[in-house]
Amino acid sequence: MNSIRNRIFFSILLFLVIPFLLSNQYLDKPLERTIEQKIAKSAQDALVLMTFNVQLFMEDMLNSAVDITINDDTKRMLKDPDALSQYEKLRLNDVTLNRSFSSYFSNTYVTLFDRHGNWYSTRYLEESLYQEYTHSDWYEKMISTPYQIRWMFNNQQFLYTDREPILSLAKSITELQSNQNIGMIVFSVTEKDIRKYLTGLEGDVYLVDKQGNIVSSPKSEMIGQSVAEESYMPGLWTQRRGQAMVEKEDRKFIVNFDTVDLNGWKIVQLVPYDAVFKEIYDLRKTQALIVLLIFVIFTMITLSISYGMSRPLKLLKKRMQVLEEKDFHSVLSVAGPKEISSLIETYNKMVTEIRQLLNRVKDEYQQKEDMRFRALQAQINPHFVLNTLNNIKWMAYIRNDKEVGDMLSSLGGVLEQSIGRGGTLIPLRQEIQYIENYIELMKMKFNDKLSVDYDISEELMDQEVIKIMLQPVIENSLMHGIEPMSGAGRILVRAKRQEDRFLLTVEDNGVGMSPEKLQDLRARLAAGSEELPERIGIKNVHDRIRLQYGDPYGIQVHSRIHEGTAVAFLLPAKKMQEGVNDDLKSDAGR
Repeated sequence: MNSIRNRIFFSILLFLVIPFLLSNQYLDKPLERTIEQKIAKSAQDALVLMTFNVQLFMEDMLNSAVDITINDDTKRMLKDPDALSQYEKLRLNDVTLNRSFSSYFSNTYVTLFDRHGNWYSTRYLEESLYQEYTHSDWYEKMISTPYQIRWMFNNQQFLYTDREPILSLAKSITELQSNQNIGMIVFSVTEKDIRKYLTGLEGDVYLVDKQGNIVSSPKSEMIGQSVAEESYMPGLWTQRRGQAMVEKEDRKFIVNFDTVDLNGWKIVQLVPYDAVFKEIYDLRKTQALIVLLIFVIFTMITLSISYGMSRPLKLLKKRMQVLEEKDFHSVLSVAGPKEISSLIETYNKMVTEIRQLLNRVKDEYQQKEDMRFRALQAQINPHFVLNTLNNIKWMAYIRNDKEVGDMLSSLGGVLEQSIGRGGTLIPLRQEIQYIENYIELMKMKFNDKLSVDYDISEELMDQEVIKIMLQPVIENSLMHGIEPMSGAGRILVRAKRQEDRFLLTVEDNGVGMSPEKLQDLRARLAAGSEELPERIGIKNVHDRIRLQYGDPYGIQVHSRIHEGTAVAFLLPAKKMQEGVNDDLKSDAGR
């Protein structure tokens, strides 16, 4: 498992195959859901169209019944059975009742009832059946109450002798002038006339009345059965149309339903889930086979790639073991395929560069040792000079020449700071002490023309700063800003803390700089370091700050011609640790 070949193999497998499988999971699943939704909507749309056709069929039944009831001869006969002659009655029966009402109906059965106990029918009606019919619970309401309509279904119909399932529309016949019923019409058609509109969809399709009885279905054996107790039926009566998922006999079914607005009956489609989504199941099987095939092929390719990559690497590993003996002179012969040759060339180049680097490190180490020796020698003379200055200073004080003694004391302080003992970081207090010594020397040249003020709180005196940081800037202010001016020169040194940063500024009222010169100075500060280590200037100080603290810190210069120059030092706010780099003590007594 820890071999490079196995790692390459499983890495490729992990980062390519698994994302492929995940993409298949998270991209194909939404696609399948979209297809499922479209299939379900298509089935619902087909059911809506079927409901529309059934609605038209029932509207045609109602219109046909209305056509009969508005006939004048029909009304006369129902109001007064003796008002029509026998000929007129026969004519009414032949022309009005027996006419072909619509292409929707193959057979129609029409029966008229008046309020005198008479009936008129297109088919023979047995007396016993008539009595049963007229004694039903709804008959009296229909015959006596105006504007009543009732839809009925009878599997074993009792109105006619054909014994064929029929769908009937009972409608009261109301006289408009008196608003009184004069009779009732029962317009009936065979169930097979409406059955033809319930074909063409998958699964079981049936028309259900409000009692939950199946009125019509392409499956004749279902006609007359009750589905009122089915689990999905209660939800059907609360919605006009919709779709539901049900479990029946350990199978999932999709129930689509819609409402015939004319009478509130429902058209229900019950179709097995797997039948509706058979295409998706087939697609999943095909997809699974394709994924499996791709996985097998990909595994073989991955094994081949991992072996091809690991073999030259193993060879290179054996050759690199030679380096453990620190033999950087032996290289490999370039051979093999392009990739291996390139790898070997890189290895040979690396060995050569390591050998050169080792030689360069040895040379640099030797040079540093030489420089340290020369630096040690160079410190002998400054210490001798410093001690000599101290002796002369005390001789001047003994002779009461205080001015010369003070000058020598300041010069000694400057020389002592510049010798370079200790580190590069000192407290601000010591840097200010060095500047005060330097200013005392410069006052010899400028006399009363120069004044230096400090705006620094005591709590900031322990701030960590770069050694000899202020002197080059103050020297520039003196030489290039104050010396060329005619009036008195003033230098102000400020310090303040801004959250986690320390800002130290040196401001003068000198002649300032032109925009071109200021832009050139800023460009040199932003450029890489080009000055020699022994040169000390603004650029050198800026680079030392960057080297010590990083890119955000350094020097910023602001200047206006004839107004003066301000140089800002931006450092991290950090107190100097006590006792560190405390090298500005007097050499007296050493």
